[in-house]
Amino acid sequence: MKDKKIEKPLDKKEEHVAFKKEAEENLAGWQKALADYQNLQKEMDKRLSSMADFVSSAFILELLPIFDNYQLAINHIPENQKKEQWAIGLEHILKLWESFLADHKIEKIKTIGQKFDPYIHESIGSVEDKDQEDQIIVEEKLAGYRTIDSVIRPAKVIINNK
Repeated sequence: MKDKKIEKPLDKKEEHVAFKKEAEENLAGWQKALADYQNLQKEMDKRLSSMADFVSSAFILELLPIFDNYQLAINHIPENQKKEQWAIGLEHILKLWESFLADHKIEKIKTIGQKFDPYIHESIGSVEDKDQEDQIIVEEKLAGYRTIDSVIRPAKVIINNK
């Protein structure tokens, strides 16, 4: 016969200590599992938010050419017709467009008079003006737009090169 280790029964105090130790181990395991679950939830929230921002930016990028052409049309209304009801109505619609962009936390990138920043501006030409500082934007060809943390479309600009 093999030697079997015979365990003696635990007394009440030892039994209490063993149960307490097991309960602490179970609690620690539960707390770790809870922390892992909460971290997973935070990570999923970040990913979903990131995906939503991407989809929103892609959608806005599709709408921007329509908005650009609408602004262009408004700018070409003859002076003598700007007070007519239809022209005033078009101006109100332009304000709705601007409000829509603002509601989605989309802002126009500042250009003229600003220092050229390749992260938010795209230079499509240059001029030489000795009266202006070097690398200052002198003309905007196409407006750029950004959200709080990303550029949707860089502004296309003309810069001063000395």
